[in-house]
Amino acid sequence: MVGFTEEAGIVPHFAREEAERRHQYYLGPEHLPLGLLVADEHPMVRGLRAHGLDLKVGDDNPAAWVLRAHGLDLETVRAGIDRLVAEGVLPGPQPSDAELLATLGIDLEEVMAPPGGELRLGGLLRRGPARAATAGPALPARPRSRTPLICWRVFRFVAEEAAARGQDATPAHWLLALLRDAQDQVEVTTGRYPVERRKRAMFGLPDHGSSPIRLLVESHGLTLDQLRAATLEELDQTL
Repeated sequence: MVGFTEEAGIVPHFAREEAERRHQYYLGPEHLPLGLLVADEHPMVRGLRAHGLDLKVGDDNPAAWVLRAHGLDLETVRAGIDRLVAEGVLPGPQPSDAELLATLGIDLEEVMAPPGGELRLGGLLRRGPARAATAGPALPARPRSRTPLICWRVFRFVAEEAAARGQDATPAHWLLALLRDAQDQVEVTTGRYPVERRKRAMFGLPDHGSSPIRLLVESHGLTLDQLRAATLEELDQTL
């Protein structure tokens, strides 16, 4: 079984946060490069640098180094995604479940909190009014995301890329997996992938065409093979 380094394990978390920041309530391939770039500024890494550890950008996250070295820094990738949204390749901002209910005059917190009961919202445990006077402080609950996953192949590929090299998965393996996934056209047929087709339709995602990652890379005069070769070279130097 392939293990994940800490730097690799936090990539989907930051990618999900970036998706929600953009009011896109699904996790797609286009969000994962953002997760790779944001993860490089993780407080743990910044803390080590602040204490005099001589870490160059990319020492802990070679994927971020490769992306930046090829002109794909965080703001550039964000702008590229905005352009794909404007072109209709990707959906624009969407209302959250709470916002949709609010348009109907429904308060999600009130609906989810029975009298004297408990409400789990945003990873926090909140106690109902009947117990509030006697209960202690609210305790943090383990957050559980229900963000629909629309990049299942990337998750499978990252494990395969790491296993093929007998390594634990790192951010570099995430990038290799993304580039591998982007090689193929998006082609979701009704018979073979009915669940994925429904998910894509729900969020206004196309069920055919080029991968958004391929479009993003090629719009900067790069190729998927070029980035893959650079990632493999960086992987050989850092692992």
